[in-house]
Parts: sequence; structure tokens; C-alpha cells
Amino acid sequence: MTSLDAKRAGRALFQATQPHGTARATLDGLVEFMALLQENAELREVVTSVFVPASVKVGIIEQVADQLGTVPAARQTLLILAQMHQPAGLAGIVKELKALVHRQERRIDAEVTTAVALDEDHVARLRDALAQATGQQVSVSTRVDPAVIGGAVTRVGSVVYDGSLARQLARMKEQFVQQG
Repeated sequence: MTSLDAKRAGRALFQATQPHGTARATLDGLVEFMALLQENAELREVVTSVFVPASVKVGIIEQVADQLGTVPAARQTLLILAQMHQPAGLAGIVKELKALVHRQERRIDAEVTTAVALDEDHVARLRDALAQATGQQVSVSTRVDPAVIGGAVTRVGSVVYDGSLARQLARMKEQFVQQG
């Protein structure tokens, strides 16, 4: 499945689920299944292997979907991908579906990278400040990267705000070099 095919499938899935109010539940079900694939190497191997017959994949996906309580549209998407031997297309479908669901919900994703882990209070204050600045609901994920040194690098959608000490030091170095 090409990335264009996955994008089209994600749009079609949104168009099929949104009128019924199940687009969010469908997205959540697919994301939960993807997380399970990442955590469980054996399941991932079976679902992605070209050597495992589609009928076996379908049976396993049905069992997992039952245990997870996956909504019908998400379950059907997983089964179709298994029957077509296209499990790699799931990531692209989820990416497009997520973008459409988030747009509908007026929600954006933000990723904050700091040198040390942030506690929940800091994350909550950051989420509130970003929501105030953007006028949208914000989902914040955090990452630790010691190279940041201090401060934070925040990515909101496709915009990056680099308030890291490492970037400030780099700017100072550039200014010294330019001044000779």
C-alpha cells in the first residue's frame, strides 16, 4: 500500500465513521492495536509476515480485537489489511485518520523535548499555555534529550519553538563568528 493509498483509506474511513460519531473510537481502536503490535514482537511478526496465511492473520486479529473491545470500523480495517497482506498500511491510515479527527475536535499535538523529565504539574501548565496560545485542545507528549541542556524544544503541529539552552549557545556562537 502506497502512502497515497493509505491517505485515501484514512479519509474514506473518516468519512464512513464521522456521520455515526465513531471516528474517535475508530482511531482509538487502531492506535491501541498499533501499540500492541509495537509491544508484542510475536504478534507483530505474525501479523506482518508474508508467510502467514491471511486466514490465520484474520483469526488472530479477531481474537485480539475481541479482547480489546475494538469498534467495528477499526476491526474491519484491520481485517481488510490482513486479507490484503498490507499491514504496513495501518500507520499511514492512522496518520490521516488522526489528522482528520483532530481537525474535527479542534485538537493539536505538541511534543516537548527537555533535558530532564517534566513532572505532571509542568506538563499540565504547558498544556494550558499552549491551549491558550492556539485556541485549541492540546495533547502533549514529552521526550527527554540531554543534548537540549536546558529549556525546551516544543513542536506544535509543524511549527518548532526552540527555547533550548543549546540553541541559545549556538546563536551566541554564530554572532561571535559574524562579528569576527
